[in-house]
Amino acid sequence: MSNEQKKLTYKEYLQSSLWAKVSLGLLAVMAVIAIYIICKIGKFTGASVLLGGFVALVIIGGVLWLCHRKLPKVATIVTGILVIVLCVLLGPLTDITGAVGGVTQTVEYETVQIVALRDSGITADSAFDSLVMGYVNDDEGAYSRSAEMLVDHNKEVKKSKPYESTEKLYDEFMSGATQLMVLTSQTKSDLSVIDEDFDGKIVVIFEKEFELGTIETKAVDITSEPFTLYLCGTDLSSGSNINSTGRGDVNILLTVNPQTKQVYMQTIPRDTFVYVPCRGGSSKLSYSGWWGGVQSSIESIEDKFDIEINYYAKINFTGLIDLVDALGGVTVYSHYTYSFKGINAGTGEYGEYYFTKGYNEVNGEQALMFARLRKMLPQNELSRGQHQMELIKGIFKKFAENPTYDNGMAVLNSLSNNFVTNLPQEDYYDAFKLVVELLPQLQEMENNSIKGEYQWHYDEVRDGYYQYYYYPEASEIQRVHDSVNAILAGESIE
Repeated sequence: MSNEQKKLTYKEYLQSSLWAKVSLGLLAVMAVIAIYIICKIGKFTGASVLLGGFVALVIIGGVLWLCHRKLPKVATIVTGILVIVLCVLLGPLTDITGAVGGVTQTVEYETVQIVALRDSGITADSAFDSLVMGYVNDDEGAYSRSAEMLVDHNKEVKKSKPYESTEKLYDEFMSGATQLMVLTSQTKSDLSVIDEDFDGKIVVIFEKEFELGTIETKAVDITSEPFTLYLCGTDLSSGSNINSTGRGDVNILLTVNPQTKQVYMQTIPRDTFVYVPCRGGSSKLSYSGWWGGVQSSIESIEDKFDIEINYYAKINFTGLIDLVDALGGVTVYSHYTYSFKGINAGTGEYGEYYFTKGYNEVNGEQALMFARLRKMLPQNELSRGQHQMELIKGIFKKFAENPTYDNGMAVLNSLSNNFVTNLPQEDYYDAFKLVVELLPQLQEMENNSIKGEYQWHYDEVRDGYYQYYYYPEASEIQRVHDSVNAILAGESIE
């Protein structure tokens, strides 16, 4: 810049130089894009990275500003290159934020449904004035909530009929005497005893979510502090909203010590007899989640084994199918040779499934059945628990083969709307790094089931319900307690 140029005011300088105008405009564009990217990345990496990003922006911006004042042509070229680079970064960043934007959730809902028989021909567009809608009389909120749903959809039924029991309601529903049935979490839990495959015989006409409560987080620094994660897999009883309560078909504890690189996986049978805090009595673990959501399941497990659970991760049937398919299928180890012909609860379609003892290649639909089937297995629920853990290891192994951005994005997209966790967003990047770092251990985790026995007796929560419950041996309850705490303390498990 000449002496004459130095005497110009900044406004005059801009007016006198096209390069100065262009470089200033690019600086402004770069600053806006950079701030947006730093804020987005900071959501997944925490305050330190956010602060570091802004410091770097100030330094780079300051250098470019000086260059803009003295060498506007050079500033234009350099800033233009940086703008292009930042724009390229926007694509993947937008993909990631879109895929995980709604994953962190702490609020749960109860999904109430109005259903009809699958082959009845009744749809949301049908006239309801000739239909009878049944509900269980002692099911709190069933009548008022279903009435609210009918108003929402401008529908009137011929009659809303209360029944003294779910069994009586279901009998008349299946016979056609009652054409519509109201399903709440309580009714669904009852139906799982009456007819475990009831969900394959119905079609949902209307459903609505009613807020239930908030899930607590016992946060730690996952990069340095050990923690326990509760893995919950629910069936379609939760409805279309992954944040709704549903039957917990999968209940697995994953304890991780990032310092010692130890991992411990423990499956808990869904029929385990536990205290249900939201009902003030004891029942099945799966019902605890049905009636009170993930928070209730966590409290039941913590009470049973005297441990602390820091976080949860919940996936439903659709999410599991999509996840496995996104990975291109996975390899699972089956402890038995068996087959099944029937309805796949995840797809609603009839299928034939065959598994041989040893390693099996499965797609998403087959993986779901592998994780669910139990009646034909020698140890029933315990055998299923073994296979659920084998599937989790198979997923980790497949991801370990190609832990790239494209593969990671395929996984994230497959989980969209079908997976939630209470892990804070600012811990996502640390969680991803931890998973990649621990992939060797995660692939080789030992399967830990719980020895015990089934006992038949009346339920403590629902009067008159005679069911079977799984009672872990006292030594097994102590073993789980000791194993989890050993990992937390960095000790070896005997």
